[in-house]
Amino acid sequence: MIGIGCLGLFGALGAPAQAPDSSSGQNPPSAGGQDPASGAAPSQNPGTRQRAEGGPRPLFGKITAIRDGAIELATPDGQTLTVKLTSQTEFRKDREPAKATDFKVGDMVMVRGDENGDHSVTARIVGARTGGPGGPGGGSRQMGTLGKDYVVGEVKSIDAPRLNVLRSDNVTQTVELNEETSLRKGRDSITMADIQVGDHVIARGAMEKDVFVPKGVMVMNAEQWKRMQEMREQYSGQKAPPPKP
Repeated sequence: MIGIGCLGLFGALGAPAQAPDSSSGQNPPSAGGQDPASGAAPSQNPGTRQRAEGGPRPLFGKITAIRDGAIELATPDGQTLTVKLTSQTEFRKDREPAKATDFKVGDMVMVRGDENGDHSVTARIVGARTGGPGGPGGGSRQMGTLGKDYVVGEVKSIDAPRLNVLRSDNVTQTVELNEETSLRKGRDSITMADIQVGDHVIARGAMEKDVFVPKGVMVMNAEQWKRMQEMREQYSGQKAPPPKP
């Protein structure tokens, strides 16, 4: 669904570094997991969509917790994801090989790996750059182009099967659902009847005949929306514009 097209950071990070030497004692304990980048098609988790080709899609997010063998990641769509680390996980910072201990809570990172059935992610690669993933604007590049690849904002009116959404840049855009659109609130499947005026949503899809047709729509709660706005500011270095009067 909302996969996030951010190969910019992945390329900028350079070729995969060698896995940290287990003799250094810096390797995190082995664990199974999954990749937000790989995306689980059955769960339609916005943070874990898989590309049609080329393997798992990278995921950007902020580290919110670090524990033995895993990190907790807050994704731009407001979800929390467990990323499990193994002795095979590769770490990079500013294109250089790094160690798990080089990362801290609050860091913006890119993760590429494989998704498990428990909605966790086993990381193949964890990387970061000074100033955040991909530099200024990295998060938005990862998500694609606002209005073309994704729509995020507040539902202002509903005329089934269409939603009129006031985007985060204060532009109103129509989103037209169809029978193939996946609708979710958190990890729960919902119907269009469950979407209300005033809800905050993020939709992934594409333009078709001048109308945005989403493959997936996720309704965010207040905490998820607040987190997403905070991460947007961190990614871009800009505050969200004030709402129209």
